[in-house]
Amino acid sequence: MRKRMFLQLVVLGLFIFVLADAAWACPNCKEAVANQSSPEAAGMRDGYFWSILLMLCVPFGLLGTGGFMIARAVRRGALPEF
Repeated sequence: MRKRMFLQLVVLGLFIFVLADAAWACPNCKEAVANQSSPEAAGMRDGYFWSILLMLCVPFGLLGTGGFMIARAVRRGALPEF
């Protein structure tokens, strides 16, 4: 079982390293589109802006919601004791 899990982690790691170049291209595409003057490029530029903003805000929103739910459960005494 441990060998299978190790193999899965190795494959996942290789997969991440292979796709790393594609991930670095996203900010460069945004800058290239921002330097164009066509109206379609302005819409794409705004789309890149909002997608980056969403990707930055979602983890904090999830953590905040989880923290709020835990704090509320503690206040109500709804958490099980160990």
